[in-house]
Order: sequence, then structure tokens, then C-alpha cells
Amino acid sequence: MKVLHVITRLNTGGPAVFLDHLTNAMSNMECQSSIVYGFCEDNESDYADNHKFSGELIKIKSLHRSLNLIDDLKAFFQIRKAIIKINPDLVNTHTSKGGVLGRLAAKSVNRKLPVIHTFHGHLIYGYFAIYKSLIFSFIEKFMSKFTDSAIAVTSETKKSITNLGIGKKLHWRVIPIGIPTTNDPVQQLSDNASLKILWVGRFTNIKDPFYAIDVIENILKEGISNIELKMVGDGELFEEVKNAANELPITFTGLMRNPFENIKDFDLLMLSSKNEGLPLVILEAANHGRATISRNVGGVGEFIKENQTGYLISGEPSQMAKKLIDISKDKKILQVIGISANKLLKNDFSVEKMSSNYLSLYNELIIRS
Repeated sequence: MKVLHVITRLNTGGPAVFLDHLTNAMSNMECQSSIVYGFCEDNESDYADNHKFSGELIKIKSLHRSLNLIDDLKAFFQIRKAIIKINPDLVNTHTSKGGVLGRLAAKSVNRKLPVIHTFHGHLIYGYFAIYKSLIFSFIEKFMSKFTDSAIAVTSETKKSITNLGIGKKLHWRVIPIGIPTTNDPVQQLSDNASLKILWVGRFTNIKDPFYAIDVIENILKEGISNIELKMVGDGELFEEVKNAANELPITFTGLMRNPFENIKDFDLLMLSSKNEGLPLVILEAANHGRATISRNVGGVGEFIKENQTGYLISGEPSQMAKKLIDISKDKKILQVIGISANKLLKNDFSVEKMSSNYLSLYNELIIRS
């Protein structure tokens, strides 16, 4: 089976890591994968520069996130050319622009060619200005005509998208993201009295790193000093956030490859995003036996169960601060919750289960075509 994936760009983040895991796992299932992708923005790092993919990579110069009619037309024809050359059995598109151009190009080559679009998270809230969100919503409703099946990474993601009138008549499948799991024993929490919190992500508006800063400030206002935060990543807000954290017990590492492999000494992961599908960082933390405290947004609650596999906060930074203060008084409970998160990961969110579900859908659509 030959599968062609089309994605706007492979900037370091969830969709790029997802494709790396998926194509690698499916290479062991007699599935030959190719990935058509574009260029990152100036303030982004290209995941493909530092990671070897199992499938063929085809980089298109005119494909990028920013809207540009001439470049977008060029990208359409270049994607179309790649589809004709590879002659795949199925096309799977990802992200907004890659999804639109990839689906249009695929159906322009062969109307019977099965096309799937994977929604990695919310299309609307938190990512774009309101007018852009309305435009993307209208476009996605139109794109249903060029889509044979849609995949959502969580049930909540599917619900939020269909509630907007997008893809109501499509053949939907919810396939949670999975990662390679380790069989290494869960590392014990440090005996250090301090509660060591880790934050990993892009310093962008949707990830809301300022929320994390506010949490720490609220903790200090309560006279608590045994909590420290380490923030990993880069992005357009990096310097602004770093300046805002001056004199706070926060350290910044900048961009780091494989942060969970390099930073073993942490007790809890913090997620401050305004919106999410199913964040890979939660799964990565669970892979190392660590729980996550997160704002209750998007599909986060489909992995984190309150006081069982993590903590959910539905409110302001002061509420997360209060919860962290309570945890810091006896952080041994984190060991139990981290082990529970690890078990859930291995049972329901492994890369083997994810790739098996994708293969099943691929075969179903190919046979139907």
C-alpha cells in the first residue's frame, strides 16, 4: 500500500511528531509512506532537519503557512505533480492549508482516489482572528465535497467541528494519537523538597505561556517558595515571556530535542494552552510516569482524569496555583497518579494501536474505491 501524506509544514510540534511516529510504525505494516510538506516560518524550527523519517520526504518551496495566492497556486500544481508521480493508493492530508491544497490536488488527479483529512485539533478557537476563523470554517464546509473520510484525534475535537456544520455527512473515525512506549521502570520522584514543574511547548499565543508565569506569581504571593518551573521551547513570544519571568523561580532552556529524554528530574508537567486537541506532551510525560496539570480545554480531558491520571483546572491561574500549593505539601501522590497515567498510555494511546486503526481505515477506503 502506498500512502501520500500532505501537510503544510513540519515545524517542531504535534503534527510533525505524529507523522514521524505513524509513518515509522506503518513501515512495518507493508505500508510505503511519502510526505509532501512546505517551509517553516522564520521563527520556527523544521522537525525534518533533525529527525529521519521512514517515508520519502518531498519539500515544496511554494508551500508555507502564510496566505499568498501565487505561491498557493504553485503549491497546488506541485502537490498534484507529486501525486501523479507517486500514484498512491490513498492520500491523507493534515493541517489547514495542506489539507485544502492536498485534497483539491488529489481529486483533480483522480476523483476516485480515497482522501482522508486528519483534524489534529480545533480548527477555530484560539488559532486565528475571528474573521479568519469564519473563513476557514466556510472553506472546511466546502472541502467536505473532496473528502472521503475525516479523522479526529479526540471525540471532543469531532464534536466541536461538526457542531460548526463541518463534515456532518462525512464518514468519521476518532483515532487517538499514540506514541512509542517504553518498558523502562517508572523513575521515582526526587527526594528534593521542591516541586519541580516542567513546561514544554511553543512560545505562541495558543500555548499561553503567560498563564504559566501568572501561576508562579500567584504561588509566590502566598508565601510559597518550594516550587520551581522549567520552560522548554522557543517561538515568537520567547523573549517577552522570559522578560516577564525576571526574578521568578523559572528557568528557560530554549529549543531542546527530545526534552523528556534529556530532562528526567521533574515531578509534574504543566499545560497552559488555551486550546488543544490531544497534546503529545501529556503522553510523553506519562511515558516517563509523570502526571500533568492542565487547563481543562479541548480534548485534554480524554486522557487526564481528575486525581486519577492528572489534574484539570477550569479557571484562572490562581486556581492552578492553589492546586500546586496543595500538591507541594505532599508530592508523593504524584507517583501514584503518574503510574496510572503510564498504564493508560500503554493500554489506549500506544503507537501500535494508533497505526493499526489507521491501517484499518486505509484498507476500508481502498477496498470501497
